[in-house]
Amino acid sequence: MWIIAAGFLIAASITDIRKKEISVILIGLFVATSIVYSIAFQTMKGNDFLYALIPGSSLLALGIMTKESIGYGDGLLILALGILLGLEKCLITVGMGLAASAIYALVLLAFRKVNGKSRLPFVPFLTIGLGVTFLVGYQR
Repeated sequence: MWIIAAGFLIAASITDIRKKEISVILIGLFVATSIVYSIAFQTMKGNDFLYALIPGSSLLALGIMTKESIGYGDGLLILALGILLGLEKCLITVGMGLAASAIYALVLLAFRKVNGKSRLPFVPFLTIGLGVTFLVGYQR
C-alpha cells in the first residue's frame, strides 16, 4: 500500500513541478488502483470508506470555493490517498505535507523569492508527508 501511494505521488510530483498540473490519466489510475486495493485486501469496513473520502472531498470543495487556489488535482489525489490509506493515515499525511509546504513557503518569503500570491506545487510536499507518516510508524 505504501509503495503504491509513493509511486503515484512521486510521478504526480514530477508533473506538478514541471507543468504545474497533474495528469488526469495518472489521477484516474491512482483512484482505480486505490479502490481495487481496498476491495481486494478489505482494508476498510462499514463507513470507513466514506470517512476516508472526507479529506479529498474537503479539498475539492475548497478548490471550488477559492476558484482553484487549491487545485482540483490535489484534491483528487488526496481522495485516492484516503481510499488507499484510510482516514487517519491520510489526515496525518496531508497534515505533514501542509507543515512541510508552510515551512518551505516561509523560507521563500523570508528570502523574498516569492510573494503572497505565488503558487507552489503541493504534491511534492504531500509525498514528503507520506514518507514522514511511514517513517514515524503509521505503517500498520
